[in-house]
Amino acid sequence: MTGAPARPDVSGCDADDFATGKVVFFGLTNNLGPGTIMKRYAGNGIGPEVPIDSLVADQTSASAVIHRGVNWTCALGDSLARAFNANGALGILPVDAAMSAKLARAFRIDVTVDSVRWDDLLAGPYRAVVDHLSDASLKADLLGGRTLMVSRAFAAKGIKVTALFDGSTGAGAKAALGEGPRIFTEGKVTAAVNLAWEGTTKLVMTTPAEVYIAGQFRRFGAGTSPAGDGTVEATDPSRQTLVRTGL
Repeated sequence: MTGAPARPDVSGCDADDFATGKVVFFGLTNNLGPGTIMKRYAGNGIGPEVPIDSLVADQTSASAVIHRGVNWTCALGDSLARAFNANGALGILPVDAAMSAKLARAFRIDVTVDSVRWDDLLAGPYRAVVDHLSDASLKADLLGGRTLMVSRAFAAKGIKVTALFDGSTGAGAKAALGEGPRIFTEGKVTAAVNLAWEGTTKLVMTTPAEVYIAGQFRRFGAGTSPAGDGTVEATDPSRQTLVRTGL
């Protein structure tokens, strides 16, 4: 997605940041919302260290630190489909490398969605969570700006991903992925999906709840503004890849 040119099919709507490559692609995920702490893997990319639900579980709910944007349905054209097709190496689902490779053999990916929105991290409430962390090392890294967190995440509601295969490759993908309601986990990334096959040539993936499919990262630290209030500082996520498991 990085470096993609501006698209006329999303001009004048909030899809611009998604379509122009200013995000890191997640695939389908339920737990990489704003506030998730990310870890850098030198030369490989960035992956989740502490998902937001785990971070706030003993203090408050994730909703207290997330501003949910307005759902919109402006013309996306095939922007979502291009994003999923362009990130076949990462994979659509959080599954192991062998299973992901079978899924990546689809010769065509189509994506439709009911609505999408940007969810943003609220710096003030998030700082309150950080101040009460029991993990002193994690707290020091966050306040010192030595780690990244998801500051914005791209949410999709009613998403449907259709993958088309030829008969032989589809048979292998079907045997590996299975069908019906499934929960996939790879490392610290989780996705709940429903898989419906038509023979061995067409797989339709839907989600029972909205999912996050991409995000932007920032540093968080007490010294990132003159007032020392922990406001977020922009960092360039270009050329970064999501790493679902530790290396």
